[in-house]
Amino acid sequence: MNDRYPTGLRALPAGLSLLLAAALSCMAVPASAKPQPPAKNTARSGAKAPAKPAARPAAKAAARPAGKAAVKTGGKSAPSPTRNAPAKAAAAGVAAGAVAAGTAAAVVGHAPKGEPGLSAAELAALHQHAEQGEASAQYALGSLYKRGQGVALSAETAAQWYEKSAQQGYAPAQSDLGLMYANGRGVARDDAQAVQWYRKAAEQGDAVAQNNLGLMLAEGRGAAKDPAQAVQWFQRSAEQGEAAGQYSLGVMYATGRGVAEDVAQALRWFVAAAGQGHVDAQFNAGMLYAEGGVVDRDMAQAARWLEKAAEQGNAAAQSNLGVLYANGQGVPASDEQAARWLERAAQQGDALAQSNLASLYASGKGVGRSPSQAYFWMLLAAGRDSSLAAKRDSMAQPLSAAERARTERQAAAWKAKPAP
Repeated sequence: MNDRYPTGLRALPAGLSLLLAAALSCMAVPASAKPQPPAKNTARSGAKAPAKPAARPAAKAAARPAGKAAVKTGGKSAPSPTRNAPAKAAAAGVAAGAVAAGTAAAVVGHAPKGEPGLSAAELAALHQHAEQGEASAQYALGSLYKRGQGVALSAETAAQWYEKSAQQGYAPAQSDLGLMYANGRGVARDDAQAVQWYRKAAEQGDAVAQNNLGLMLAEGRGAAKDPAQAVQWFQRSAEQGEAAGQYSLGVMYATGRGVAEDVAQALRWFVAAAGQGHVDAQFNAGMLYAEGGVVDRDMAQAARWLEKAAEQGNAAAQSNLGVLYANGQGVPASDEQAARWLERAAQQGDALAQSNLASLYASGKGVGRSPSQAYFWMLLAAGRDSSLAAKRDSMAQPLSAAERARTERQAAAWKAKPAP
């Protein structure tokens, strides 16, 4: 688990996450696939459910004629305020240009100061300094208990040491104590307490706390909702080089929350965070470059950032990258590479990647032709997207009744694999 972006808060429907929906136009995987002109971005910012930020709605995939695979991008992901937050995106692919902001907040904590290899003597000395009231030692000891490094894992004991350190004004402890209150880890969940401790650390210049405070204010957790003030904290975090703050600020610019919508500024901050390995920022940067419009369309840059996100396991990026390879957009055309990336996204349960992979198996491009595999993947895709039912039925026709029954049993037993 990433200490800076724990799963608990990331899974909340509050927070910021931008996954660009449907951003490239192409015909996926037919025999003579060629790039198509980008569709106009007709989506508009609008309010989602109260707990979610304004977003552009993702276009729904529709059934296409045989030989064409419907593709889109969308999904939810944490506005990873952590350095290595795993990206989680839903259906991917590359299609008509639109931008959507989904939500699922992630809040971050500081990397622990303690090392896992402390000797018994070193641990005893650290404990002694903490007992004597040294704030940095108290924080380090709390971090050891939080991670179970050299001591028994205990979130409750970690919170107690963080509290002692935070009460002395030690910013990293204040920030991580806020995180524990936000997630209800080691203490009872209390958003107001989380905001209080985040603010104390943020006012001391702690970039992690500044981003986390911004997330709470953006969604009205523990304090009145105030997107404009959230932007101010994101800005301060971003300017200190915190990737999570840069990503969050990019989301606000992309969605026009708390600040005037500015896609160029959004791209600037996404690229800054992407350069630090922030997977969702890499994905968003890639999709903005692919979409073009306000910023110049650059398929090479789109492919570059999508590939980086794909390598980190982002299913939406993997699916889109597969379509880029199928069409030779920003990368050399390669059916084999297209199949490779579509397979990885399909294995994670991405319906449109499954649909495109089915088309590859039906045509034998990049993989050996296999009507049963084509039907298998289309069964899975149609199970998630009813608009693909007609395509599923057409792929069943070449199979015998026994083959269909066997493939249907395999599909019924299939389970998606989490990103590595």
